[in-house]
Amino acid sequence: MSFQHFLNKKFILLDDKKNRLFLALFLLIYIIIFLNVFVPFDIDKWAPESFGSIFLSLSGFAVVGAAGIAFSQFVLRKWFYREHFLVKQFMVWVVFELMFLTVLLTFLYNNVYDIPSFIHEFQFNLKHTFLIAVIPYSIVLLILSLFQSKSELVELKKERKKVVLTNELIKFPDDKGNLKFTMPLRDLLYLESTDNYLYIYYLSHDKLKKELLRNSLKNLEMDFKGTSIIRCHRSYMVNLENLNLVKKTGQKMEIKLNYLSYLIPVSKTYHQEFKNYLQINN
Repeated sequence: MSFQHFLNKKFILLDDKKNRLFLALFLLIYIIIFLNVFVPFDIDKWAPESFGSIFLSLSGFAVVGAAGIAFSQFVLRKWFYREHFLVKQFMVWVVFELMFLTVLLTFLYNNVYDIPSFIHEFQFNLKHTFLIAVIPYSIVLLILSLFQSKSELVELKKERKKVVLTNELIKFPDDKGNLKFTMPLRDLLYLESTDNYLYIYYLSHDKLKKELLRNSLKNLEMDFKGTSIIRCHRSYMVNLENLNLVKKTGQKMEIKLNYLSYLIPVSKTYHQEFKNYLQINN
């Protein structure tokens, strides 16, 4: 995957409001613990004394930061019509969030009436806001990414199980959606397109048979998505459960199926998809 392609992917980790809430709460807890345990950058000397204790003063920074992130994720995203992001847009949004937090902290804890002083404090606060917030923010994204991957894996397993169960018998409808015949998946060899019809080649008592069906490969390609039946040519779909041989001669690729004495071509359009499915590197 190219970097440009990565930047243009959809970023969905924070689309769910529960995930946004988790981000704000995690930041709150992490920063409270981090500031009070490690007291980085001598931050205890910046804290206002009016809170009565160093713990409350340092925790106040965490509360402001978490509240700012929550406001950004739940309110500003809505105001700016940013309910969904591409990766590159999210990266810009994170920078915007850090700038927003820095402005918020500077207004609350510094003299805002002296502009040169305010600018100096803003620059100082921006650096430390980034250093403190970037680690918990990254941890949250990593956790959400792991949960998403686990969820996708579970769904994939369910889908595969579903495909196996529903495709013990393959259904063949015509172009109007009327079911014409069914057969066991293991018996199907390939489909060949001819004008507005398809020839369905299959095994019956170890003998090669064929049925004529009024439909298109394009329609059935959608129906068979996720199964071992894939498109390999403008005129052919094959059942890879009966794959016997893949033959490459230069740029030419052909496949042989069980019970067939002839080869079926794989057109250049489907070379990469076909190789990906079979995990062929070259």
